[in-house]
Amino acid sequence: MPSIHLQLEEQLDTKTRELAQKLHLNRSAYIRKAVDEFNTRVERELLSEQFRAASEKCRQESLRVCHEFEAVLDSLPGDA
Repeated sequence: MPSIHLQLEEQLDTKTRELAQKLHLNRSAYIRKAVDEFNTRVERELLSEQFRAASEKCRQESLRVCHEFEAVLDSLPGDA
């Protein structure tokens, strides 16, 4: 398994040790779990942004088509 060197401020290190101990994890396992959960969150946020962008594009295209249909309908002879 690759390793990394991580420097934490004293307060963050203390909190990490306390929480890891409460979860019956060593500090490395706790940090691995935190990184994994953060990666999952970032992936979801990125995917959400992709969906939002695609939805906006679809919305704009739908409005364009709707306006085209309105123009066609407006050009048809009315009921007289």
